Amino acid sequence: MSEQIVITLPGEPRGKGRHRARVVAPRGGKKPFVQEYPDPETARYEAALRTAAAVVMVGRLPLSGPLVVVVYAFMPIPTNWSQAKKREARNGLIRPVVKPDWDNIGKICDALNEVVWGDDSTVVDGIVRKFYSDNPELVITVEPWVPAIATLGASALALDEAA
Repeated sequence: MSEQIVITLPGEPRGKGRHRARVVAPRGGKKPFVQEYPDPETARYEAALRTAAAVVMVGRLPLSGPLVVVVYAFMPIPTNWSQAKKREARNGLIRPVVKPDWDNIGKICDALNEVVWGDDSTVVDGIVRKFYSDNPELVITVEPWVPAIATLGASALALDEAA
């Protein structure tokens, strides 16, 4: 079995921003059209994540087969909170209900295409977890999916056969 890949990107986690659009009016009487382009901040963040992933993947081929991805978004603790509330946040008793949304954080994993895996269609299970931390960062773990029966061990097989 292959080992777990762990990618860490220091700094406040970002979610994938919406594409931008602009109207392009070509010369020569051609019809204007709308051109879409990625949000510049998202493009920079994805490039930084791709670089962090490439460092981890040095000497390794992109993973194939079904994969499990867990994204941990450690958000900064607001500075204007009381010490008691900050302590609760550090201990996981208060969780971030702030932007970016969990789904947009997950979408940022598109940056890992062709670096960690060939395409994110191979991700069969994933979760995004948001926490507060004194050290904001994005941590992504990737590992091969293992069928549940294999992770339960021989006792599960014996129970299954008895049924």
